[in-house]
Amino acid sequence: MSEAEFERAAAYFDDRWWMTGENLIHVPSVMNIEGWNLYGHSGQKLLTEAQRTLLMWSDIVGQVSNGGFTQYCQNYAEHLSLRVAAVKALYWPELSDRFALAMTEQAGDVIAPRWIEPIWPADDPELWARSRDRFVRHLARKRKPWWRPVMGRDLAGVAAQIDDWGLAVQYREAVRAGDLPSGGERFLDYVEPANDDANAFDEWFFSVKAQAASVQHVHAFIMRNRQELYRTP
Repeated sequence: MSEAEFERAAAYFDDRWWMTGENLIHVPSVMNIEGWNLYGHSGQKLLTEAQRTLLMWSDIVGQVSNGGFTQYCQNYAEHLSLRVAAVKALYWPELSDRFALAMTEQAGDVIAPRWIEPIWPADDPELWARSRDRFVRHLARKRKPWWRPVMGRDLAGVAAQIDDWGLAVQYREAVRAGDLPSGGERFLDYVEPANDDANAFDEWFFSVKAQAASVQHVHAFIMRNRQELYRTP
């Protein structure tokens, strides 16, 4: 990359998007390294710190723009602390503050974030199979007079009307209300994190103000780290 090419890449941005600096990453000298974009791969360690920061920032932009902050946390659950460091390196105060709030909400801690993996009924298949049958019978019984027996067609009717996830949600509500004893499934104890700060981050992130600020702060980062970005690994 020549000096002139670097200057063009450093200044490039799409006015409908956030500035990412990815033109300095998506170049043969980086992309020809095996594992350059795989976090934890030895090949990525050949990139400079500034190159890795822009790569992480570009991934944050891609994930949040596609599915919001919660999708980003889910897809990069094993590497959240790296993203926290990348955001900090940009010296963008409002981004750092909002990112920290959303990360604390979704992963418990901005210093050592750990996204809490949702637990589904299928994670305890044997327990759920028994509880599912028990709950279907419970629902079928509620639809009939006490003196009439529950028949196979009654069970089939309930199962046909409510899909498996709907049964799981209603079963959890019934257990929490004390209408049914727990079958011991772990998903009964799972509490989904609130999304207030994550949603606030998304709303701010998609604003014209945030996109414009990205040009200022990402370009400043590029120029501060010119030597690491201009060189090739």
